[in-house]
Amino acid sequence: MIIIIDEASAKLASFYYHDELQEKLYGALPGKLLDELQKKLSDEQQNNLCVYEIENNSGYTESADNTAKANTGNLRIPKAPADYIWIVSNRQQKQIADSLGIASVGEPQCGTRYAVESLAELDIEYLERVRRRYNHIPWDIGETDRCLIRELSLSDLPALYELYDKPGMTDFVEQLYDYETELEYQKAYIENMYGFYEYGMWLVFSKETGKLIGRAGLEHDEMGYMIAPELWNQGYATEVCRFIIDYARENTDFEELYCRIDEKNTASVRLAKKLGFTNSGHMDDDINASIYRKNIKNIKNNEKH
Repeated sequence: MIIIIDEASAKLASFYYHDELQEKLYGALPGKLLDELQKKLSDEQQNNLCVYEIENNSGYTESADNTAKANTGNLRIPKAPADYIWIVSNRQQKQIADSLGIASVGEPQCGTRYAVESLAELDIEYLERVRRRYNHIPWDIGETDRCLIRELSLSDLPALYELYDKPGMTDFVEQLYDYETELEYQKAYIENMYGFYEYGMWLVFSKETGKLIGRAGLEHDEMGYMIAPELWNQGYATEVCRFIIDYARENTDFEELYCRIDEKNTASVRLAKKLGFTNSGHMDDDINASIYRKNIKNIKNNEKH
C-alpha cells in the first residue's frame, strides 16, 4: 500500500511514527501520477507531499500485475492506482485522487466518501480497509489457530460451487443459484452488506492448504456457518463460531446472537448448546427450525468460551 499525504497532515495522523512505514521520495512516484500532481499542485504543495510505502501482509493474493520493479532501490512502483490511498487535506486533492481512480480519505470538509472527524483517528488497518473497499478487494476479517476468515470476492465463486457440491453440504442450507444469478446476487451483497454493515457471510480458508473449507459469519444478529464434510468432527466449526461470537461482541452493538437450526441437524444443535446457545422454540409451526439464542454482552471473560 502506498500512502500519499502532505507533511502537515502527516504530523497529525496516528500512523506517522509507525515502525512499518518507510518514507519514499515524492519524485519516485510513477509518471502519470507525478505529471498530474505537477500540473495541478503548486510547487510548495508538491514539495510538502510525503509518500509512504507499507508492505501488504494480506492473506488475499492481489493481482501480480499491480506492481513492477524500477530503478529506485527496493521501491515497488505501482502500475495500478489500486495500490494507493491518499489522505487528502482539501477538496482539490480529493478531486485529483478521483480523476486518477485513487482511494482517498480525509476530514469531512474534504468531501471524501470515507471521512474521519480527525486525522488522529487514522491507523494503518483503517487505511488498508478503505483502499480495499474502494478497489473491490475483500477484507481480511481475522484468523483462528487453523483458519483464515475473509470476505468473499467474485473470483471465489468457482471454489464456492465446489464447496456446495460436496456431499451433505446443502442438506440444511439452500443451494446456490445458477452461476449468472449468483454472480449478480454476490455483487449486490458485497456492495450493500459488506459495504454498508461491514460484516456478513464470510469465507473460511485452511491456513495449512490455503483452500476454501467453509462459510461463516453474521446476517445481522443471526450467526451461520458451514464446514466442508471432510473436516467434520475435527473442531473446525467450534473454532470458527467462537471467533464469530467474539467478533460480534467486540465489533457490533448486538446484545445477543441467534442461530436458526433444523432440529434434524443434530450436529448443529449439539454445537449451539456447546457454545452456550439455548433453545427459544420453533420460529414457525410449519418449519422444523428452532431459534437458539445467546447473550454476548456483559459476560465475564472466563465465561466467553
